[in-house]
Amino acid sequence: MNITLKIFKSKEDGDWWLHFGHDINNLSPVGYWPKSLLNGMQDHADDIEWVGSTFSYSGEISPPMGNGNWPRSNSAASFRNVQYIDRNGKGYDPPMGSLHAFESNKQCYRTGVFQLQVQGNMFYYGGPGGCTG
Repeated sequence: MNITLKIFKSKEDGDWWLHFGHDINNLSPVGYWPKSLLNGMQDHADDIEWVGSTFSYSGEISPPMGNGNWPRSNSAASFRNVQYIDRNGKGYDPPMGSLHAFESNKQCYRTGVFQLQVQGNMFYYGGPGGCTG
């Protein structure tokens, strides 16, 4: 299943909006973050993150991330068509050398290599979980 998430700053009011949909050409607004809540982001964002996350209570076994597969093949969860949006609403691929992976627990979860594919920039991520902490 593919979903599209789009976060952008509105030119009209300066608020940051989240849109969602299964068709990139037919996204619906989910909600927004008022610019007054995002100190330091009234003009623009300095960093962008695409993140996978899980949660377990201390001492419990961690759950899978994504679909539970390691990011070695196209059977793992992925972020595709990764772009940032400029102040005019145009999407751009991030420069390949500007992206950095962060993995907090490599025994449970990993991030694949960022790659340029025919369908756009993408990377795989995930893992089976099963760690305790």
